[in-house]
Amino acid sequence: MTERDVLPDINASSLFYKKLSPFTVFSELMEDRHYRKVPDDWVVVLTDIKGSTQAIAENRYKDVNLLGAASIVAILNRISDRSIPFVFGGDGATILIHQSELERIAPALQATLRLARETFRFEMRIGVVPVSELSAQGFQIEVAKFGVSAKASFAMIRGGGVSAAEKIVKSGRNLIVETVTSTDDGESAFEGLSCRWNPVLSRRGEMVSLLILAKGENAKKTYRDVLEKIDSILSSDSQAVSLDKIDSGVRLSNLKKEFDIHSVGQSLLSNLRRIFSIAVEVVTMRILIVTGWSMGDFSAQKYAREMVAQSDSKKFDDMLRMIRDCSREELQQIEAFLDDERRAGRLNYGLHASNEAMVTCLVFHLDDHIHFVDGGDGGYALAAKRLKEQVATSTSVEP
Repeated sequence: MTERDVLPDINASSLFYKKLSPFTVFSELMEDRHYRKVPDDWVVVLTDIKGSTQAIAENRYKDVNLLGAASIVAILNRISDRSIPFVFGGDGATILIHQSELERIAPALQATLRLARETFRFEMRIGVVPVSELSAQGFQIEVAKFGVSAKASFAMIRGGGVSAAEKIVKSGRNLIVETVTSTDDGESAFEGLSCRWNPVLSRRGEMVSLLILAKGENAKKTYRDVLEKIDSILSSDSQAVSLDKIDSGVRLSNLKKEFDIHSVGQSLLSNLRRIFSIAVEVVTMRILIVTGWSMGDFSAQKYAREMVAQSDSKKFDDMLRMIRDCSREELQQIEAFLDDERRAGRLNYGLHASNEAMVTCLVFHLDDHIHFVDGGDGGYALAAKRLKEQVATSTSVEP
């Protein structure tokens, strides 16, 4: 019997997200019927990598992405049930868990801090803020479940509570401080984290990372209008990840990063096994993709289709986040529209364009996998920098 088979004492509130029915049309993002308030006996876990701008300048944004995803997978590997809300933000993550899981995830948080320090040489903040504390301050967190396939869904988060929690953590309060120097078992804390795919190159000219923060009482309508307008500008092939963009080549640098992540705190024998496992899996997958063959019940072509469907290129966590592939002309139209909306006082936005997107994978089983998408060359992190500059200089004009 594994630790996952031993369930903690639970109450109805701990299952609220698991029981939440998913919606499947992204344009319904703002419909109230899809959202439920997160109960007060939950907590917000926030991870944030300090110095991400410097890392971008050093061409290390892939490392930033991997560490942000590592904080999610470490927690998912520790809790009783993976049906929890989380959002990958590029240089960090937001994870919501029931308070009964706090003791269980403590080793995962410590392992993530150690990974940041020893493998990536980054300083990382991890904070835990009770939802009850946010409620007492007048903030709330509402969650919806966006179903991207029959097997996978992503959390959409609104209400302002997560933004308030971020301010608490960035102020230095509620921080987790590293107190251990090793993982507590023989397996990697980050089992399932994978970075074997090459960057996804834009086919239309610009792979755009876009953050949009609506303002005022009509924020819901603003988000609906923005989604409608952007969809009207973009062509049907604007999806960031698609089958024709997947590069099946192998980069040893990607494999080394994956090995480095999983080698923290492991024995020499475990590391040798890991090297052998990665090599066999990579070679086998590439052969199956190129030839179209299947191995038993596993089809590499089916896996690739699921990878496209189960990528998080559109999401919401107190702001709209998107990675889209567009032409230069379409980008100019989007930016002109957003500039008009900003001048009208309806929103602030951040935008960063690159020629590629990066994909970071969580693969627990070959039929249980999701994929985090971020723009290349700084992606969400540089878009967030531009958004913060707009917020700092914004002068609201009522529409």
